[in-house]
Amino acid sequence: MRARVSLLFPYACALLVVGMMVLGRVIAPGADASLPPCHTAALEHAAAGHRGGLDGLPVPLYYASIAMVLALSFVILEWRGARETPEQRARPPRFDLLELRWLRTLLSSSVTRLVLQAFVVGWFVLIIAAGLFGNQLPTKNIAPILTWTVWWGGLVLLILYAGKAWCYVCPWDAIADWAEGVRFAGKKKTSLSLGLRWPRALRNIWPATVLFVGLTWVEVGFGVTASPRATAWLGLAMLGLAFGSAFIFDRKSFCRYGCLVGRVSGLYALFAPVEVRAKDREVCRTCATRSCYLGNDQGEACPTFQYLGTMDQNTYCIACMECLKTCEVENVSVALRPWGADLLAHRRARSDEAYLALLMLSLAGFHGLTMTGAWGRVIDWLIARLRVGEPVAFSVGMAGIMIGPIVLYAMLVALSRWAAGASLRGYRDHFIRYAYALLPIALFYHLAHNSEHLLIEGQRVLALVSDPFGYEWNLFGTARWTPGPVVSLQTLWGIQVLLVLIGHVYSLWAARCAAVALFQNQCMALRSQLPMLAAVIMFSVMSLWLLKQPMQMRTSWM
Repeated sequence: MRARVSLLFPYACALLVVGMMVLGRVIAPGADASLPPCHTAALEHAAAGHRGGLDGLPVPLYYASIAMVLALSFVILEWRGARETPEQRARPPRFDLLELRWLRTLLSSSVTRLVLQAFVVGWFVLIIAAGLFGNQLPTKNIAPILTWTVWWGGLVLLILYAGKAWCYVCPWDAIADWAEGVRFAGKKKTSLSLGLRWPRALRNIWPATVLFVGLTWVEVGFGVTASPRATAWLGLAMLGLAFGSAFIFDRKSFCRYGCLVGRVSGLYALFAPVEVRAKDREVCRTCATRSCYLGNDQGEACPTFQYLGTMDQNTYCIACMECLKTCEVENVSVALRPWGADLLAHRRARSDEAYLALLMLSLAGFHGLTMTGAWGRVIDWLIARLRVGEPVAFSVGMAGIMIGPIVLYAMLVALSRWAAGASLRGYRDHFIRYAYALLPIALFYHLAHNSEHLLIEGQRVLALVSDPFGYEWNLFGTARWTPGPVVSLQTLWGIQVLLVLIGHVYSLWAARCAAVALFQNQCMALRSQLPMLAAVIMFSVMSLWLLKQPMQMRTSWM
């Protein structure tokens, strides 16, 4: 019974969110549809900004009640965790989706992936064409909203329920792969790649981390989200990186080491309820061909250098299903599992992944902060104090937001080791292992933040589909539509609080599993968790504070 509950919990959460949205529409219908959604949202945000808390609740009491709920969740978590055996945490229940023969047939066919990739490539081409040649007003062009609101916001939701599904249909990889392999589907017969090995010094995810930080700097600091042409050029830049890697390096080295989207989604996918694994590792140990890694006549070698017999996490798998085609004994499983299974297992930790996880948390909050009035005041203060221009002030502020939480986290890790009293492991191991525990907070804050964009301004894409270039077309008869926000701000706030609390509880759970891995003594493990409890509460309350601020929409300003 508990196994069924853990498998169905992610989908119960989705139904709860949908129920809140429907109930919110019934009890408090949306804003006046006669106003454009950007104006409606602006009016509602302005009104919310003068209420002094949600529905008049005093701010100190509000934050105190949130902190009490978070602390209580830790107590409940400890009680539940104490009842679980290490074996239960290491191997949660699974359901193999490939037992559905029709699904196995679909995923084994190259045509399935080709059709889905072609569909996504079509949208990618539309974004590039609209961005380069369309009306450059962001409210008149489909490129910004389709990229930064629908895709970037929806990507987190896709990871949350389908893991690395984006990599399966990625347009950058698809176009580069078609060109380099001189074919659209099936095993390569010709390759135009030089086949060089990726440089040994860069066989980590630091290249992707640098690109992730650089994208954030360009995106936020230079207003890319409001520029159709800049959005298109960024899309082409990613395509150029994929092309360069495909024609120079062996397999898909860029996907493995350099793709910022793949590496960010890879860490988030540790939490996903879908995994590709070997059904039985004993079968892999006796396998003489290792076709899943080396390839055969039925399919390609694993593009990201993963061996199914030892793969125990989602991070570097791109769900391409080549192993499903090449495995001669059908020992491949595509399974449903509980949320966070990879985070709760005692897995090998890496410093490059740990730092990216911490940066993902910092930059997720940074995105939210830059859309509030507080960020403008910070920039003005830096300009006045440092006597520099706005670009330099922005860069200094961004650096502070990136480094500050990491320094705070490092101090709390040191306090955690001191509180435990002794440890067989060094400080570095503590720093790395506890960093993974913050991924659920980053993931669910990212989802909560993006839900505001999706539900408040995302519906504008229905009108822009009829006039994607801003040429006053009306291809599907929707160009004049001005629907109001999907939900009221009160309902949105309830959804966001729910998401933050889910992320908080899972972070505490992951921290507990990390502590158990670091300390065999239960008392020492509990003492070491107390500073991390403080860290999780601080980050969660900061997330709620950011979500409560009036924010400017990404692409809706005039």
